[in-house]
Amino acid sequence: MMEPDRHDDLARTGFANGPLYDAARPGYPEEAIAYLVSTLAIDSLMHVVDLGAGTGIFSRQMRPHVARLTAVEPSASMRESLKVTSPGVDALDGSDVAIPLDDHSVDALFAAQAFHWFDAPRALTEIHRVLVPGGGLGLIWNERDESVDWVRQLNIAMQWDRKQPYEVGHDFSAEIAAGPFISVERARFRHTQTLSRDALYQRVLTTSYISLMEPRAQGQLMKRVAKVVEEVPEPVVLPYETDVYSARARSLGPTPS
Repeated sequence: MMEPDRHDDLARTGFANGPLYDAARPGYPEEAIAYLVSTLAIDSLMHVVDLGAGTGIFSRQMRPHVARLTAVEPSASMRESLKVTSPGVDALDGSDVAIPLDDHSVDALFAAQAFHWFDAPRALTEIHRVLVPGGGLGLIWNERDESVDWVRQLNIAMQWDRKQPYEVGHDFSAEIAAGPFISVERARFRHTQTLSRDALYQRVLTTSYISLMEPRAQGQLMKRVAKVVEEVPEPVVLPYETDVYSARARSLGPTPS
C-alpha cells in the first residue's frame, strides 16, 4: 500500500498528461452505467456532476442520459483534454473539497476512478452541500482482475502491490454511510479492454506513481512489465472488475436555534 504522505502529492501531480491518459484508460461497462442510471433514477432533465472527472471518460458515457453535465477537475492538463474530447460537457476547476457550484444545485454527483484520492469526510460533506435533498451519489472504479495469473504478475511488475493508492476490493460502504448519505448499495461488473502491447505499455505509464518516476527507475520498471506483457498474445484483452456504489443524500433537519 502506498505511504499516506505520498497520497496527496500523487493526486495533484500524477496525472499531468491528459492526452495520454485519455487514450490509454478504459471506459466503463455499459451495464454499470445502466445500473447507476436506474438505481439513482437519472433522467433527461437532470443536472449532474462528474467530480475528479479527469479527461471525461465517464462524463462522455453519462452525458447522453442527462440535460446537463458539469465536470469538476483540478488538473489543467486533464481539463484541457476533456474540453477537446467531450463536447457538451462544462469543465470547471475544482476539487473534492471545493466544488464551484451553488448549494443544492445538482441532482446527482459521480466520481469515477477518483474517490480514493478524496479526503472522504470533507468531500462527502461538500458533495452533500451541492446535491438537492435526496440527490444521488455514484462511485465507480475499474480494477484489474488479479484472479487472472498474467494480470497478477503485471501488477507485481508495476509494484502495484506496494504502491497502490488504495486496497483493491476495499469496501467503501462504511465511509460513505459515515457521511450524510443513506441507502448505500454496492454492485460489481465484469469488463475488458482490448489493447495492443504498445497501448498496454501506455496504459501502465498513466499510473500515477509510475508517471512521476525518474527516467532510470521508470525504465527499469517498464523492462519488468515487458517480461510479462511480451508473453501475452495480441491483441491483449485486459480484464477488469468494475466496482460501483450508489447512495442518496440524507435530508438534514433544520439546525436547532
